[in-house]
Amino acid sequence: MNRSPQSDPSTTGFPAQEAYLVIEQKPRDKAERSRLTKLRQYVQHHTHQTDLRDLAPAVRELMGPGYQIGCGSSHIWILPLAGSDMPAVPQRLAIVADRLTTTLQDWNGPRVSTRPQ
Repeated sequence: MNRSPQSDPSTTGFPAQEAYLVIEQKPRDKAERSRLTKLRQYVQHHTHQTDLRDLAPAVRELMGPGYQIGCGSSHIWILPLAGSDMPAVPQRLAIVADRLTTTLQDWNGPRVSTRPQ
């Protein structure tokens, strides 16, 4: 399997990350659902990263001006802003995280048991 130099930890000093999108709140409308669907597709096509901050510009572009986007080296969070027709949501709408170090799930996904079987 060929890896780009950006995803090779030996060239950057950072461990590889596997990006995924978790939608934590129900989309407020059809347009938001569409933006999140496009974002999920984008993230699925750019999973292998050394620093998730590299995806932040695309997240900002795909989500548009109605969202506050913040990031760290292993996550990008999306918070809806209040608009003329939408109230602000005080909780995160979605997060792009590293699948290798997190176990987050979509708002409507099956609950994951943390108890041993």
